[in-house]
Amino acid sequence: MRLLKKIWVLVILFGAFSAVAQDVQYSQFYASPLYLNPALAGTSDQHRVVGNFRDQWPAIPGSYISYSISYDVNISEAHSGLGFTVQRDQAGSGALSTTTVGGVYAYEIKLNRKLAFRPAIGLAYGNRAVDMTRLKFGDQLLTGNDISVQSNLINDRVGYMDISAGGILYGNEFWFGYSIYHINRPNNSLLGDENYIDARHNIHTGYRLPMRRTVKREIVRSMTIAANYKAQGKWDQFDIGMYYYMKPFVMGVWYRGIPGLKSYKKGYQNNDAIVLLAGIHYKNFKMAYSYDITISKIWSTTGGSHEISLIYEYINPRKKRKARRRKLACPKF
Repeated sequence: MRLLKKIWVLVILFGAFSAVAQDVQYSQFYASPLYLNPALAGTSDQHRVVGNFRDQWPAIPGSYISYSISYDVNISEAHSGLGFTVQRDQAGSGALSTTTVGGVYAYEIKLNRKLAFRPAIGLAYGNRAVDMTRLKFGDQLLTGNDISVQSNLINDRVGYMDISAGGILYGNEFWFGYSIYHINRPNNSLLGDENYIDARHNIHTGYRLPMRRTVKREIVRSMTIAANYKAQGKWDQFDIGMYYYMKPFVMGVWYRGIPGLKSYKKGYQNNDAIVLLAGIHYKNFKMAYSYDITISKIWSTTGGSHEISLIYEYINPRKKRKARRRKLACPKF
């Protein structure tokens, strides 16, 4: 039984080396702004640091672990935003990993006193690698040897350049954006053949309804409705939901799937998960935890998914008064 299990894991890993796969999908998509759209670089008042962690399907051996960190800054004097990101994804037992390091630039165009548009472009370097010490190959399982001849068929790493772009149109309380990643469709094959990454498209929108403000016009209670459609190759998905903010707490609920509109095969509907979120917003610090309740046919074996996001924003006190005088608010999620 252990031999069959090892062979099955090996088959999965070899499939992952050559198959076209989807990018990491964060449930808290607005809490990873530069991963959603490079145009969101610089949409904070000044400095912002974001950290994300996701553990997908922990009940399955070798679950998928993803984490990222980003920094972006609003350069108001130049109507620009700069951002830097580091993203890492570990598949299976951690033997297969993808690391991406990149930067983005966004420029703000004010259309009028209440409307602005931000186009952006990003450039990143990706590295896909496999840890051979964590793998057992077929000839090792059959002969019992520590050295494998089959391992010579796999490169332990491959590097590639990656291009992204995006844009977002927004006013004081609404936004609508589009982004595309892997524009150049880089080849990330570890087997020496062709495995081009499909372009990932995101269309996202939202509306924030202020429900209570202070005398200084600070929003202390609001409701936000937001949605995100994403597509990559033959795969696509739709997230829609809302979150309620009552200072300092945030609560949210989301649905992921495309019910009734798309079925991958007869009798199989595209229903993925219900996402529950709880968080806190204290001064310049935000923290949120979400849990994906799987509602597809694999719900009993996945264990759901856990996700944590941390956001810290800082503004120089000398520039704080100037930021408050802005007539056009930046989109905040």
